[in-house]
Amino acid sequence: MFVQMPGNWTQHSFFRSKFLIKSDEQISKIVKSGLSTVIVDPLKSHIRPEIKKKPVYIPKAPEKKIEPKIDLGPRLLPAGFSAFLTDATVAPKRKASHLYEVCLYVMDKVLLNPNIGNITQFKMGVSEIVDLLVSDKDTATQLFHLTSRDHYSFTHSINVGVMSILLTKALYGESTPPNMQELSSAYFLHDIGKSKISDEVLYSTQEYSEDERTIMEAHPMDGLDLLEEANLLSDESKIILSQHHEREDGSGYPNGLQGDEIHIYSRICATADVFDALTSRRLFKPSLLLYDALLLMKYDKGLHLNKEVFSAFVQLFK
Repeated sequence: MFVQMPGNWTQHSFFRSKFLIKSDEQISKIVKSGLSTVIVDPLKSHIRPEIKKKPVYIPKAPEKKIEPKIDLGPRLLPAGFSAFLTDATVAPKRKASHLYEVCLYVMDKVLLNPNIGNITQFKMGVSEIVDLLVSDKDTATQLFHLTSRDHYSFTHSINVGVMSILLTKALYGESTPPNMQELSSAYFLHDIGKSKISDEVLYSTQEYSEDERTIMEAHPMDGLDLLEEANLLSDESKIILSQHHEREDGSGYPNGLQGDEIHIYSRICATADVFDALTSRRLFKPSLLLYDALLLMKYDKGLHLNKEVFSAFVQLFK
């Protein structure tokens, strides 16, 4: 070790105050000189002192939470449904007809009992439906023409869902939104809040009273509450469920949004929603023919639809 004697040279018997210890005799001489301490310079020493490293703190990995398995209840989609949709040997017309019947059955179950199991299974099935509509033009065309004119809530939801998906594809082209599955689920479930409305009000043959209208106009937010309870409230759901009755001039509900405050997804859903309502048979209103409905949507200022979205919607009928 390289050491330095404390004090000045008169206090020890060494010729120099700083030197490198090379023998045991030098250590003995330091001890005999009566010095109790010396200063060691580790940088000049040949044998470096061992420096104990501080223990490295390694945080414990967070324990993985095991999510409890949710009982989804009875199966909604029929066995072999996926295989049927992807079977290239099935004619588009037959495939579209079967798909529509399945959608009606499933939507009926979801709206009658909108629990977490039914909604989750429906959303799982929608991803396959979307893939088919986006990739299979012939089946999509047949399905578009199949949209029924009976204005039961579940039939209306299927019609609006199908038309909204195809309208989204028409507007976005090859740059279809990457969140198309969530988006399409929201299109189909846009009226799920109506499941909280009594049949007496929902299927009333009379003009709504002020109280009944208040109940009806609450269904967008009621729908949000239902999906939130099921922990299935995506960004797309929030947009479409809350805004599909908003209108360009601010006359819609529930928030009176106007113009660009209304999201394009909601404008798409609103256009399909209005068309299906006009062309469906309802208890208190006859249905309009396709051409008459489109004319009304174009010129009736009371509907207040977005012109660009409506123009793309009209092109679907070609």
